[in-house]
Amino acid sequence: MVKIWKARETTVKIIAADSLSIDASGSLDADFGAGTDITGKCKNVTIVEPEIDQEKIDLLGTDGNSFQNAALDAKPATMAECSGTLVHDGDEVLETFAYGSGTSISGGYTRYQVGDGDKDDIGMLINLDDGSNEVNIVLDNAWITKLGDRKLDSADGHWEQDFTIKCLPKDYYIEYKD
Repeated sequence: MVKIWKARETTVKIIAADSLSIDASGSLDADFGAGTDITGKCKNVTIVEPEIDQEKIDLLGTDGNSFQNAALDAKPATMAECSGTLVHDGDEVLETFAYGSGTSISGGYTRYQVGDGDKDDIGMLINLDDGSNEVNIVLDNAWITKLGDRKLDSADGHWEQDFTIKCLPKDYYIEYKD
């Protein structure tokens, strides 16, 4: 029987990368125990795994079967990426990870500015767990590259905000429970 994952079986957590230690002593989701749970604020999550492409190099002449001589040139792996949509609520979700600690403003406000240099790398966990089966996907030492496109989903709807998080291929992990 094929396992069909449901949205309700998903947990999404985020943590400062310097607070994350990935090793072989436990599962990836155990490493995110102190992470910030943003599960109930996410939808339309897409994970793009690193791709290792090959480029064909045409060479002179033909082989014994009359095909043109050619070789493959392996290209470096692309970056891993996670994108999605956050549903706005009354407080910050990814702002402190994307823009730093912000500036306290009188009256009980915190103000954030893009590009002020107070940004740290993060770890993100997408955990699929139905109690029997489990898949953990982690982007470590990742950066929030997009936090914007704030929009209403419809005239009678809610506010949303798109996000994109990227990491190097060496910092992308996928783990299946045996």
